[in-house]
Amino acid sequence: MSNVWHNRTLALAGILQALHSVQQIARHGNAPTDAIATNLASVFKMNPKTAEEVYGNIEGLSIGLRLLSQQLDRKRYRTDPELLRYLINIMYLEQRLRKRPKILAQIADKIKHIEQETEDFSPTHPDVIARLADTYVNTISTLTPRIQIRGEETHLRQPENIERVRALLLAGIRSAVLWRQMGGNRLHLLFHNRQLLYETHMLLKRLPEAGAA
Repeated sequence: MSNVWHNRTLALAGILQALHSVQQIARHGNAPTDAIATNLASVFKMNPKTAEEVYGNIEGLSIGLRLLSQQLDRKRYRTDPELLRYLINIMYLEQRLRKRPKILAQIADKIKHIEQETEDFSPTHPDVIARLADTYVNTISTLTPRIQIRGEETHLRQPENIERVRALLLAGIRSAVLWRQMGGNRLHLLFHNRQLLYETHMLLKRLPEAGAA
């Protein structure tokens, strides 16, 4: 399998993992910390040498890779319509964003400042999350259509959860940018399912616990 499909698969797993964390927070008020950390850290990888470098290592994308396997392998699993809707929305927003260079530059500038001012903090530190959430609100959230997140109102009303959701949506956009940089487009999801699924299984076999979903 060519390296380009490897990279596209990682990017898709990154998007799905970020969106799954959004789902979990909206429904249950929490999500796996390691998964959130991987996605939020990816926002600061502005000039990576490889796609894997964006996420640190593939272990950090274990949830995303399993989700991708499940969404692609329709013979074995039922797809998650809500997750796929979020995925399409993220890809569409990234497409809109590419046509707005001023907003892209604004995002890059804000991320650099956040990184400089919070260099001693972990990606999941409340200050980092708050600043990433603010970046999302002042840039991507100004584009239409806005992503409507469904879940339990009790969880979605909590300020901490609102900020985590927004920060993760920004991380989802970052992975969508990587997907596009690797030549990915929505047609690949329809007509190159086998290639993506094969590469997903190859990546899953590299995980410590080994084995595809």
